Amino acid sequence: MGKLLLRLKGFGGETWSWMTYDFANSAFATSIIAVIFNKYYAGVIAGGPAGTDFEFFGYHFNLPGASLFQLSVLFGTLLTVLISPFLGIFADLSGKKKKLLVLIVMIGGVATAGLAFINPGDAIEGGLLYGIALCMFLLSLNLYNAFLPQICSPKNIGLVSGFSWAIGYIGGGSCLLLNLIMLENPELLGFESGTFGVGHVIISVVLWWWLFSLPTFIGVRDRPPRVVSGNQSASPKQVIANLKETFKEMKRFRQLWIFLVAYLFFTNGIETSISSASIFGDEELHMDTGALIVLFLMVQFAAFPGALIFGFLVDKIGNKKALTIALIGWIIALTWVFKLGIFFDPVTEFHLAAALVGLVMGGSQASARSLFASFTPPKRSAEFFSFYGVAGRLASMMGPLTFATVNTATRSLRMAIIAMVIFFAIGLIALTRVNEAEGIKTAREADAE
Repeated sequence: MGKLLLRLKGFGGETWSWMTYDFANSAFATSIIAVIFNKYYAGVIAGGPAGTDFEFFGYHFNLPGASLFQLSVLFGTLLTVLISPFLGIFADLSGKKKKLLVLIVMIGGVATAGLAFINPGDAIEGGLLYGIALCMFLLSLNLYNAFLPQICSPKNIGLVSGFSWAIGYIGGGSCLLLNLIMLENPELLGFESGTFGVGHVIISVVLWWWLFSLPTFIGVRDRPPRVVSGNQSASPKQVIANLKETFKEMKRFRQLWIFLVAYLFFTNGIETSISSASIFGDEELHMDTGALIVLFLMVQFAAFPGALIFGFLVDKIGNKKALTIALIGWIIALTWVFKLGIFFDPVTEFHLAAALVGLVMGGSQASARSLFASFTPPKRSAEFFSFYGVAGRLASMMGPLTFATVNTATRSLRMAIIAMVIFFAIGLIALTRVNEAEGIKTAREADAE
C-alpha cells in the first residue's frame, strides 16, 4: 500500500484532472446504458417481451423490446464509426482535443436530457435520440483516451489507466446509488414517496456528467497541432489525405492493427453483456429495478479493486498477459450465467457471476486501453484512438445485431449470451498473435521522427 501511495503522489495535477472524466462519464455508462434507461426503454417504451408492431411496405412484423434497444445501440454505433476517424485526425491536426471534448459532452448531455421526455410507444423517437446521445458519449471517450499517452510516462501507463477506471467505477456506482435512493427511498433526500421517476433520474445523470467533467475541462491542456510535412492545416482536404496515409502505414503498425482485430471481438462481448445484463435479470430472473440496481452497485464496487489489481499486473507482467487473464475470467462468468442454478438458486448465482464480472471488467478495459496506448505515438494519439473507438463501435454493431438476431430467433436471452462467449473466445485467440514488445518499439520510433 505504501508503494501505491508513493506512485499515486507522483501523478501530476493534469493526470488527476484527466482521470476525473472517468468519474463523470461513468454515470451515463451505468444508469443510462447498463441499468435503468436500457431496462426502461426495452420494458416500457418498446413493449417488453411482447414487443412493438411495425409495418413496412405492407409487411407486418414484431420486434421484442430488448431487440429494439440493441438496434438503437446499433444506430448510435454506426454514427460513431462514420464520424470518429475524421474527428480524431482533425483533433490532432488542429490541436483542439479539449475544445472538441467540451463541445461533444455538451451535445451529449442535451440529447440525454431529451430521453427524459419520451413516452411509452415512442420506440422510434426514443431509439434515435438514444443513438445520438450514445454517439456523443462514445466520441467523448475517444478524445479523452487520446490524452493518456501524453499525460503519463510509459512506466505508469498501466497504473494510470487502471486507477482512472477504478475512479470511474466509484463515480458510476455513486450516481447509481443516488438514482436508487431517488426511485426507492426519496424520503432519504428529503422528498415525499413517489416524487421521482425515470425522467428525473435521466436529468440527474446529465448534471452529474457535466459537473464532474469540469476538472478535466479546466486542468487538462491541449497539445500543439501535429505538423505533417511542414503543413499545420486542419482543412477537410488535409484530414482526408491524412486518413489515406494512415491506411498506407498499416504494415508498419502491424501489432496495433492485430490488436484492434482482437479488441473488435472481445469488446463486443464486454459491451453487449453489460448493456443486456439488467434486461436478462428482468426477463429471465424477474428481478425488480431496485434489485437490479443493487446488483450493479455490487459490480461497480467489485470493479474498483479489480481495476487496481490489473493496473499493478500490467506493470508487473505486461498488458497482454493481464488482458488474457481478464478475458478468461469473462468466458467463465458468462458460461456460468448460461447455466445458472448449478450450485445455488439462479438469482444467487447471478450475483456471484456478476461479482466475477466486476473483478475482470475493469481489468479487461484498463489493460486494453493501456496496451493500445503503448502502441500509439503520442503525436498521433487522437487519430489512433479514433480507430480504437471505431473498432469498439464496430464491435458494438456486431454485438447488438447478433444479440437481437439470436434473441428474436430463439426468444431466449441465454442463447444470446452464448453468442457473446464465442466473441470472447475469438478475441482471446487473436490476442495471442500480438507481439507487445514490437508494438511498443514501433510507437517510440514513430514518435521520435
